[in-house]
Amino acid sequence: MSAPSPPSALDVGVFLAELALLAALIYVGIALPPSVVGKVVAAIALPVMLGVAWGRWLAPRASRPLPHRTALALKIAVFALASVLLALAGPVWLAGVFFLITEVLVVTAERARWRRG
Repeated sequence: MSAPSPPSALDVGVFLAELALLAALIYVGIALPPSVVGKVVAAIALPVMLGVAWGRWLAPRASRPLPHRTALALKIAVFALASVLLALAGPVWLAGVFFLITEVLVVTAERARWRRG
């Protein structure tokens, strides 16, 4: 059995995009709800729910991975929804930059995975 290969720069970029997604959801959870209790609940619940779903269906070592095309479509939708929520909660330009960078990284990484087999 050979040693696992080190992650590529693209893999690191995607991981950072996923961390940025969680940070964006925490920010949205704090910024959007009007009550303090709502802010706390949303800031905790949004990233936790996403993390559980991601680990189950979308992560590279997911317990029940989705087919490549389905996973890519869902990842695109999740990052797009987070971008819309970010635009509602903060500067629109930041949401646009987040959308552009994360979508390019995710699509590029998925295409590379398809080519590797």
